[in-house]
Amino acid sequence: MNQYSHYKNNLEEIINTDVDKSNWKLIRKLHLPKKYNDPSNGEIKRGIIIDVEATGLSIGHDDVIQLALLPFEYEIPSGKILSIKKEEAFNGLREPRIPISNEASLITGITNEMVKNKNIQAEEIEKVVNNVDLIIAHNASYDRQMVEQHWECFKNISWACTFKSINWLQEGFGSAKLENLGANYGWFYDGHDAFNDCEACLALLSETLPKKNITVFSALREYASKPSFLIKAIDSPYNKRNILRRKGYKWRPADLLNGKVWWTETDDYEAEVKWLNEEVYNREINIPIKRITALNRYSDRVWE
Repeated sequence: MNQYSHYKNNLEEIINTDVDKSNWKLIRKLHLPKKYNDPSNGEIKRGIIIDVEATGLSIGHDDVIQLALLPFEYEIPSGKILSIKKEEAFNGLREPRIPISNEASLITGITNEMVKNKNIQAEEIEKVVNNVDLIIAHNASYDRQMVEQHWECFKNISWACTFKSINWLQEGFGSAKLENLGANYGWFYDGHDAFNDCEACLALLSETLPKKNITVFSALREYASKPSFLIKAIDSPYNKRNILRRKGYKWRPADLLNGKVWWTETDDYEAEVKWLNEEVYNREINIPIKRITALNRYSDRVWE
């Protein structure tokens, strides 16, 4: 529970009814406070929420058109979110190397005319990112790869993801989309704008998971602190592709670095190697294993 709310009005100011609360639900517009909690005696660290809008969803083809960064302070070991540094935030447009598609313009409201001759300098980003311990995105697998193509400062910092770090289905949510999660928690916002998405992601971090009964931020930090392992099923037999797919393996296309391979990420590489040898190769082979931490997780650099 936070000391300060992200609602402009209290429930009593809006609703005056004797109808049982189990029969209705109020969804209010998100208004981030200047802080969620006051500091106590813990060490204070700094994080950033990041979001990008782009010409489309293809990482190898599309390009960044908007970048937003929202810094905040948090306390350890409690994991309480403290102040939100809106005055230090960044929100900028840039002209991409390819035109913005009609679909992307409809979704984001950003047109080719709006980004013409616009640029985002590395120095502007570095001022915000400096002294940050953790970068958080709602879809870090996309955002990290997009920004690392342009700005080196994002490469040597730990990243975490609100989309992948939480088992939202297990927590009782039917969808992990940011808008749907917000609605389930009782708030809405104007989406598909990078800065608004940052504010929504930070609000989500402050919420409490119904099953685990800990904040989303605490669960995310716990996930980010643990290593995982990239397993590549090199030269796996073609007739085993359906078995691999059912096990959760993904296909990395040939046109990507070290592609043309089935792969998965696991926290138990020994069990995964044993399964591959028994069920896919029918013999013991040397299977490539790469350790992943928050410093390289979600980055395409894990394939180098």
